Amino acid sequence: MGMSDSLTQKIRNDFDLIALHDREGWDHNNHYHHFLLKQLPAQCKTALDIGCGTGEFSRLLAKRVEKVFAIDLSPNMIEVAKQRSRMFSNIDFQVADVLHWEPIVEQFDLIVSIATLHHLPVESLLPNLKATLKPGGRLVILDLLEHENLRDQVSDFVAIPLNWLFQVLNNKHLQQSPEAAAAMREHLRTDHYLTLSQAQRIYTSSLRRAKVRKHLFWRYSVVWEKSAAA
Repeated sequence: MGMSDSLTQKIRNDFDLIALHDREGWDHNNHYHHFLLKQLPAQCKTALDIGCGTGEFSRLLAKRVEKVFAIDLSPNMIEVAKQRSRMFSNIDFQVADVLHWEPIVEQFDLIVSIATLHHLPVESLLPNLKATLKPGGRLVILDLLEHENLRDQVSDFVAIPLNWLFQVLNNKHLQQSPEAAAAMREHLRTDHYLTLSQAQRIYTSSLRRAKVRKHLFWRYSVVWEKSAAA
């Protein structure tokens, strides 16, 4: 099931507005950048970053990978990403909707997506992502997680105070504007997330031996390696 044109337009508009107020500080996504970088395959020359936003992770990839293709639905996000990445000649930023993007078969050693796939019909997208990975390539995903049971709620006793601590320690000089908070609230109003069991079912049914794990700060990851014999 695809997204409606109106929802796609709303997501694009939301992130166009969020991009105008973006600040480079600690958040629940870049907290896991080190973990994600550890998942790179040994031989990694080409990478695709889906939903690259302002390009923070794309720039980290560009230090380790020969060529990074980075796409986002939001023109404003891509504009900010280009401005912040001027010192990198090996990143190709493009405004693109991955649902209407025609990848080349076996093009990438790595496909990564951070906090993006919950906007998309994952089950219908995965076959394309599998096809565009080279044999031995990896798909690495970090996305948001919905509470499923009491155990998930109990984890908040750790996550909530740690979140406050990291915000104070890492973002003490960064004050979020009312406009930025309002833009994010509007976007979150229509966001929907998978539970861990839903994520495990969807990804393991499409990706044999995919590793799906829960993380602190309301995130889950998926790491899958395409068979070298594929």
